[in-house]
Amino acid sequence: MLGLAGVSLLGPLAGVARANNAIPGSLFVLLPEDNAAKVGLATTFGLILSDDGGATWDWTCESPATTSANVYVVGPPPADRLYAQSPVAGLSFSDDESCSWQSAGGALAGLVVSDFFPDANDPLHVLAAAAPAGAAGSAAVASVYVSTDGGATFGATPIYTAPAGVAIVGIEIARGDPRVIYLTTYASPSNGADASPSNGDPVLVRSGDGGQSWTSIDLAAPLGPSVVRILAVDPANPDLVYLRAIGATSETVGVTRDGGASFATPLTVANGAISAFARLASGTVLVGALVNLPGGGGGTMGAGYRSTDGAMTFQPWALSPQPHLVGLAERVVGGQSTLYLSGKNYTDGWALAASTDEGMTVTPVMSYDDVWGIKPCVQQTCFDNCNFQETQGIWPPQICTAGATDGGTPGPPGGSGCHCAAAGGGYPGLVGLLLAGAALACRRRPARPRGVGSP
Repeated sequence: MLGLAGVSLLGPLAGVARANNAIPGSLFVLLPEDNAAKVGLATTFGLILSDDGGATWDWTCESPATTSANVYVVGPPPADRLYAQSPVAGLSFSDDESCSWQSAGGALAGLVVSDFFPDANDPLHVLAAAAPAGAAGSAAVASVYVSTDGGATFGATPIYTAPAGVAIVGIEIARGDPRVIYLTTYASPSNGADASPSNGDPVLVRSGDGGQSWTSIDLAAPLGPSVVRILAVDPANPDLVYLRAIGATSETVGVTRDGGASFATPLTVANGAISAFARLASGTVLVGALVNLPGGGGGTMGAGYRSTDGAMTFQPWALSPQPHLVGLAERVVGGQSTLYLSGKNYTDGWALAASTDEGMTVTPVMSYDDVWGIKPCVQQTCFDNCNFQETQGIWPPQICTAGATDGGTPGPPGGSGCHCAAAGGGYPGLVGLLLAGAALACRRRPARPRGVGSP
């Protein structure tokens, strides 16, 4: 899992057509809890993965089971199963680090999955919210289904069924007490047709007994008319829940510390969207946002907010230059925290950065042009797709043949023969980042300049 500490809140972005009809962009940071050498970045065009602490990076393309996937999660150890949620293909999983994917079966077959959550305490326990494909308005019947085999299949009997016309938009199991489950639902005040944040009826649904009984809590009064999603359930306190209320012109962080009996709204982002969230092991809470540029031209500027008092209050989290954050995740090894940040590759000059001081300073780790080749296990499968990415300017053509020309072993583009990339592998924190940077510097192909406005 991401340690229930950090998430990306952006799905595929509208814009230039790509393989999944989205502008190439970054999504989730993937950090297996039991292997500090593995780092992954989910994107709108597949996964970029490192097995050596960021010294080298491979790419795997989307498969039929992950077409247009906009959510990726790595499950708890020891399985470290990868999950992908696609609005087209539903929920799928991989047990071989994205070499192959299988679609979830059982009750989920043929349904549209709106959210899912693997239990951090039990790798075999997964919940998924889903409704029939094509259902709309009062005909929509959304339910929560249970898997006891890690998401491979889901039982036919749901543990929760929403009223007709009500969509389940969020689901999470509390790490501190897995009997506690939270859902967020939404219904249009008319008949449940297409949701609109300006007139919605959001509800928080809570179970304290593993889904045997449920309590519904109206969120319209404390959070206003909005679509409400779950940012996180605090890992130490199952009654502390962070929510994202999406309004017509602003977004708000809502917090309940008593399981939904009362709410506070410590942060509102005007004229923008909350794009990333992390509750760090120290208790620090970080929020990333994308704020619309003045004039309505369609661009955004990055913004950040930090809380050191348990989300009671927030202060600006200013970096120079300010990145466009789309994902946050923390890894703690030997008491050392490393915060990973995913940004907008072509605007910020990096796709992934890291910080060992909770975001006070950040070090770029990877941009798309640091990919060395296709992951060997999918070399043939992803070759044509890779060539398409090359024509779109994501990386140069030698990326698509790097693995094949080196006997299936990834190596530096262009066949430079430079194999210093192992440096930094397995080293946590800043030491590993610096060694990884040194390894990347030995490539024959020059890196693009890193900084705001890089092409």
